[in-house]
Amino acid sequence: MATASRSLLFLFLCLAIVLAMASPADKIYQCDCPQEIEIRLHLYLHQFPAWPNVSNPNEVGVIGSAQPIGFGTMYVHDWFLTIGPNPNGNIVARAQGFHLQAGQTATSWYTSQIIVFQNVSRYFFACNSFAGSTLEVLGITLPQPSSGQWSIMGGTGAFTNAHGNIKYKDVQSTMSSITDVVKELDIHIFYTPEIST
Repeated sequence: MATASRSLLFLFLCLAIVLAMASPADKIYQCDCPQEIEIRLHLYLHQFPAWPNVSNPNEVGVIGSAQPIGFGTMYVHDWFLTIGPNPNGNIVARAQGFHLQAGQTATSWYTSQIIVFQNVSRYFFACNSFAGSTLEVLGITLPQPSSGQWSIMGGTGAFTNAHGNIKYKDVQSTMSSITDVVKELDIHIFYTPEIST
């Protein structure tokens, strides 16, 4: 009987030691993982092309091409995004990047840009928490049809680990001039916020 109680006591002591040693390692594997968040934004992109009749272009040609349909031509752009189609509205973000004529037989602009959100106070409630955050966006922009999609490939700030897509279509605005190319954007974002440590 004494041997059985000593063996049982020994097992309890060993178990306590094993559990004490295991608990720090268990903490390493604990995860306070945030859930992925889905959000939709509806904005308008304003492009003032580098055409001769445009007095305030927000892009500049850096590579020209004599190839048919301008194959290899490249522009750097700083387009801006507003809540409505009016180009004089409050700017909530900027799309900074470049577009390159990548098609040899048809016009097809490869577009790569970073959308940088700004602080716009009361005009766009969600944008305040997004101020300084970015989305990495790329895709093809076709002239006809005047609609398509771009991919969201990443992000920073509030949009850490972002992915999703942006559906765009050209629209006519009664407030814009003939030199303002307006794209209506349906932005669909999935992102995982960072955990504060």
